[in-house]
Amino acid sequence: MYPTSSPEEKRATAAGGGGGAAVSPCGRVVPPPPLPPPSHPRRLVAELPPLRSRRWCPFSLLLLLFFLLLAGPGSSAAGLGITARTLAPCYSADLRPASARLVSAVGCTVLLTAPPLKASQVVLWEYKTGPREGVIVHYAFDRPANTSRPYENRTRFNETDFSLQIVLQRGDDRLYRFRSESEATSWFHLRVVEPLSEPEIVGNSSVKAGGNTKLVCNVLEGKADLYWWKKNGELLLGSDHIQFVDNTTLCIVKASMNDSGYYACVVRNEVSQNETSFLLHVQHAANVLLPVLLACVVVGLLAGVFVWCRTRDRPCRNGCR
Repeated sequence: MYPTSSPEEKRATAAGGGGGAAVSPCGRVVPPPPLPPPSHPRRLVAELPPLRSRRWCPFSLLLLLFFLLLAGPGSSAAGLGITARTLAPCYSADLRPASARLVSAVGCTVLLTAPPLKASQVVLWEYKTGPREGVIVHYAFDRPANTSRPYENRTRFNETDFSLQIVLQRGDDRLYRFRSESEATSWFHLRVVEPLSEPEIVGNSSVKAGGNTKLVCNVLEGKADLYWWKKNGELLLGSDHIQFVDNTTLCIVKASMNDSGYYACVVRNEVSQNETSFLLHVQHAANVLLPVLLACVVVGLLAGVFVWCRTRDRPCRNGCR
């Protein structure tokens, strides 16, 4: 008995439009006939939309012009900067190398090291103070280095590595950079501070017990950033009895015998520290009255001697027998 197709299978075959596999009366599947080749090959890649012409907006043009200017001759070299350090000895200034900024002292020597730049026939060390710029050293490879007059006799230029040594003065607190014909480093800030002289303390070295006194600390050279006081080597703290005025003046209210001792004023700035001492003696009230009494006794004795001498030299009125 041969298998026959069910009514559902026949309806499914008819719904397929004959596109699927046919079933023979014997139940075998007959493959469909091959489809005719297409009239043109199938496109496997979708077509790209046509390219539109790009319009450069004014902002893009300005940005491009800015980068071109940066890349032009004498422009700052990205990532290249000066390295500087203070050469010993130099008060208490920091001797470690620094980049972008260095604090040094008047009279000290600073070494400015230049980074490698593009090959050039001319190199320059320049300074900048506000809007004004100037040249320190101008060096061409076929001529000796030319040093500007304000830096003569206090600079040393190395023609091998282009480093520069400067003996600092008060007016050298400014910006510095190294430049070639095609590029330049960023500006380097060199801060020059005047070292402090030894301070002096002005005040009465002797005070009566129970009285008030003050000691004033003055710095003749340089500008102090910090002041503090010590007594017999220990830090002196403020109180109702010990008062400070701007840290430069020490006031002692109702001095006692315990206030006698050595007072030191310590001053400090970014490159130096200095101090001086002062001996204060507080006298007891009895010690003040005793010298006064002695002075009165001496004056009385002198007056008595003077009267006696005048009486001795006066002649007798009735004669002397």
